[in-house]
Amino acid sequence: KTFASGQANVQQGTIGEFELKGAGVPKRVFYVSKIIDLGRTVNFGRLFWAAAPMRMVDGAPVEAADARAALKISVRSGRDPDPNVYYEFTDTGAERTVSRQRFENELKQPDQTTGGQIQEGKPGLRASIVYDQDNWTFWSFPVVGPGQLAPLERGSHIQVRITLQSESYFDFIRLDSLWIETSPPLALQVIGEVARLDEPTPDRGLTEVPMCEMTDFSYDVRAEFDAASQRGFDAIKIRTGTRPRFARLEMGEPLVAVEPAAVIEGNDALEVRLPQRVSRGNNEPVRLVFGAEVFVFANTFAGEVFDTSGDNLPQQVEAGDASAVVGTNALRVLGGAEKAGSTIENLAFSTGVVTPNGDGVNDRLAIDYTLFRLPAPVPVVLNVYDLQGVRLGHRALGVQSAGPQSVEWDGRDAAGQMLAPGLYLVEIALESEFKTFRHLQPLGVAY
Repeated sequence: KTFASGQANVQQGTIGEFELKGAGVPKRVFYVSKIIDLGRTVNFGRLFWAAAPMRMVDGAPVEAADARAALKISVRSGRDPDPNVYYEFTDTGAERTVSRQRFENELKQPDQTTGGQIQEGKPGLRASIVYDQDNWTFWSFPVVGPGQLAPLERGSHIQVRITLQSESYFDFIRLDSLWIETSPPLALQVIGEVARLDEPTPDRGLTEVPMCEMTDFSYDVRAEFDAASQRGFDAIKIRTGTRPRFARLEMGEPLVAVEPAAVIEGNDALEVRLPQRVSRGNNEPVRLVFGAEVFVFANTFAGEVFDTSGDNLPQQVEAGDASAVVGTNALRVLGGAEKAGSTIENLAFSTGVVTPNGDGVNDRLAIDYTLFRLPAPVPVVLNVYDLQGVRLGHRALGVQSAGPQSVEWDGRDAAGQMLAPGLYLVEIALESEFKTFRHLQPLGVAY
C-alpha cells in the first residue's frame, strides 16, 4: 500500500506522486519522415543506407558487430504533396472533393453542432477522408537489406517509414544515412492491363484463373509522352511469380506478331527485348502473350519498362486502360482455390532414405514443395523430429513466396552432429503472424 503523509485531506491509499526508472533500450522504435518534395517527377531505383549495430557498455554506446538489432524500411511515392483526398457534404447529402485547407479550416466536424444536434450529411460539414490511390502508392513491403529495389511508381514526392528493432536488452542499431536512386522518367506514363487470352473482357472486370494451372495471358502496354527528353524504352519485364512460358510479341496498330530481339524466361519473371524502341516519335502499342501459373488468391503481374542502351532506371507499369479490346484495367489476377486445399502441397523427397556416408550417393536430401495462397513472403523453417515428437534438427530457410520451392538437408541435427540411423519426421513449416502451417513426412537415415 502507498500512504500520503502531511496532507489532512488525502485518504490512505492515495498516491501523491511516483517515479519510474528503467534501463536498456526500446525494443522497437518507429520513425516516419515528412513527405519529401523532390521538385520533379522521377523513377525510383534501389534503396541504400549506412547503419551500425550498437551496444550499451557501462552506460556508453559502442559499436558491436554481433549486436542483436536490425532495421527495416518501407517507402511510398506520390505525384502530389498529399496522400489523402478530402470530401464535404453537398445539399443532397452526397460528397464532393475539397482542398485540405477548406476541409481543415472552413468545414465543421459532422459529429454535432453547438446545440448538441447530430448533423451528419449537411452542407458545410466534413465528410470522408480517403487514400489517394490514383496518385500515391501504398506503403511498400519492408526492405530489410540495403541495395534492394524500392517497389515504387514514378513520383515527385516520397515518404519513408523506418523501424528499428532490438532483440537484446542493451543492443540497438544506429542509422547514419539513407538514400535512394532516382532518374528521369522514360515516359510521362506507362499503362498496362492483363487478361486471360481467351477472356479479354470478363463479366465482372476481374481476371479469374484456376490455381496451379498454366494459363495463357495477354499483357497490353501503352505509353504516353509529353517531352522530348523522355527517351522511351525497348524492353519490358513482367514479374509473374512463377516460371513463365513466352508465346509471342505483338506491336503496332492494329497489333501484329513481331519477332522479339530477345526473350528471357526467368524463374519468376519474363523479360522481352523489343525489335524497335517505343518513343515519342514511334509510340506503338505493345502486347505480350505468355503462360504462367498462379499460386495465390490475388497475384499482381507487376511490370516495368527499361532502356537497354541507357543508364536511366526502369519505369513501373501502372494499371489502367491500355487497350480498347481488353476490359480489366488492372494488373491483378484472382486465383481460384478449388485446387489448392492447403498452404503447403506437393512435398516430395529426392530419396526415402538419406545415407550420409560421404560417397556422393544420397548424402543430402533434396526437398521440393509448393506454397499456395501467400499474399506476401513469409519465413519458412525445416524441422526434424524423432518418433516421440522431440525436435532434433532445426534450420531457417529464409523468407519464401508462393510457388515451387527447393531446399536441401544434410542429415545433421541442430548442433551440427550427424543423426543416428533410424526413422524420423521431416517438417516444412510456415511461420505466419497468426498461424503456423506445417507438412510432415517420414524419412529414414542409414549408414
